[in-house]
Amino acid sequence: MKIGKDVGASLGFLAGTTLGSGISFLYSMTATPTITTVSVFGVIGTALGIMTSMMLQRKANDIY
Repeated sequence: MKIGKDVGASLGFLAGTTLGSGISFLYSMTATPTITTVSVFGVIGTALGIMTSMMLQRKANDIY
């Protein structure tokens, strides 16, 4: 199965926003810090998801 950049970005965004939401919940943040935290973690997760999908794709091309 091929994992493209779009799938990596989607999964990274999902993981990042979920982590940011969990952190906000644990620290009992108010609305504005929660929105900021979830947004920042979403962007970081998207970047990491794209980088991971590129690394996996490059690794798969090296094997075959």
